[in-house]
Amino acid sequence: MTLNRIARAPPADIPGCLWIMRFNGAGEAEPGTADDLDALGAPREGFLWLHMDLADVRTRPLLARIGALSEDARDLLCDPVDHQHLEYSDGIVSGALLDYERDLGGPTSRADYVRFASGASFFVSARRLPMDSVEATRIAIDRGARLTSPINLFEMLTHALIDGLARKAAELSAAFDRVEDRIIDQRGRQARPALSLARRDAVRLARQISGLSTTVARLETIEEEIGEQRDDDLREAAARLIQHASALTQDVTSLQERARLLQDELNALLSLETNDRLYVLTLTTMLLLPATFVTGFFGMNTKNLLFSEDDNGTLYATILCVLASATALFLMRRWGLAGAPEGDEPRPPTSARHDRPADRSF
Repeated sequence: MTLNRIARAPPADIPGCLWIMRFNGAGEAEPGTADDLDALGAPREGFLWLHMDLADVRTRPLLARIGALSEDARDLLCDPVDHQHLEYSDGIVSGALLDYERDLGGPTSRADYVRFASGASFFVSARRLPMDSVEATRIAIDRGARLTSPINLFEMLTHALIDGLARKAAELSAAFDRVEDRIIDQRGRQARPALSLARRDAVRLARQISGLSTTVARLETIEEEIGEQRDDDLREAAARLIQHASALTQDVTSLQERARLLQDELNALLSLETNDRLYVLTLTTMLLLPATFVTGFFGMNTKNLLFSEDDNGTLYATILCVLASATALFLMRRWGLAGAPEGDEPRPPTSARHDRPADRSF
């Protein structure tokens, strides 16, 4: 099917609906109608995908009219959500998955939940703002992807969500590369805010991946019923999704370990910078301490003070301050407190052939 045929304007006769797609037995998609909505949940060849806008106040009344949805499924589609979850009862898989929002420029850093309820012949999804995984799935269908069951649609949507998380992980890896370059270039003060931001994003991404893996893993615990092929398909789809998410989990774990190492290296670099500044401050204090003593001595209001009656007394006192500071610097260098002490200059490298006498044969 062409892009324009699938992605047409939302049907006006279905309030709150963003699109409704009808899939035939071969998995090909075409736009649905209000008649398809009335028959949602009835046995049919293929299935329907109904995507709703929760920002529209007419969405909840419309979902309440769909008899194929259980009361719990309606509540999961419409009620506020604060964590990822998945439920399976009476042949309906329902839940919410955390995904990133999408605007005209692509995925953003804001996250929200994609809600869904899937039966044997329908898949109902809902969101408040455009979500990246839903849009990626729709684009894939517009380009000719074939889906023969709601389980395939759920698997494609979740794979698209994991792929989006993988792109976020790649962006984080690039951010850590930039932080590492700054640390190597001794720009620790500039690297600190960037590393803090990247570590925060890595922690959030790890939580999201962990929650997704735990949520999808619940499908593998479905009680096996004889003759229920759909349950077997759900378990197989869950196994594939968990395998896909596990690889991403390892990547995110590696990013977190790398973040900790960079944080340790940054702390060490900042400590060295602080020590260098304290070293300079200490040297400055030690150099000025003798001169401070001299000025304090000549500031005493006592009789017969040295140079007090001499016309050049100020000059002599200044020379005495300079000599006191120079003496302190000389002593610090000799004791190794300011630079290399005497006698510790590195010896020039010598060639190996000068270290031992040449062998001579007679």
